[in-house]
Amino acid sequence: MTDEKRLKIGLFALRIGIATVFLVWTIDKIVNYSHNSKMIGHYYHIEISQPVLLALGIAELIFVAAFLLGLFKTLTYGGILLFHSVTTVASSWRLLPPYEIHQLLYFGSIPMLAACICLFLCRNSDIFLTLQTHRKISNETP
Repeated sequence: MTDEKRLKIGLFALRIGIATVFLVWTIDKIVNYSHNSKMIGHYYHIEISQPVLLALGIAELIFVAAFLLGLFKTLTYGGILLFHSVTTVASSWRLLPPYEIHQLLYFGSIPMLAACICLFLCRNSDIFLTLQTHRKISNETP
């Protein structure tokens, strides 16, 4: 297997893994209002009504689906990176002290953030099982 093929499969694996986490979070927004309203209130100090949270969940579901399909990469990969960055910063106070009950779970946000950064930086190479929205133009002369 070539290095290029390994890269494509590795980026695909990152995209699937990241999308899986976001899909679980998104579906939870749609089906579990009470859980999400408590979390949003706790971490972001705002209240969101059930219809608004449902609308946000549906919009997020469409966005994550576009990300999963590799569409509009700068927008969707950048958006996923931004969303996860905000979430990581909002919960960063939970990282210290690290050895209290459940605090270690928050450390999973750090490698996920690294994966989001990697995928965003390599988005043009992530072409395995994507729906291309444009053709990559080569800089090589014929």
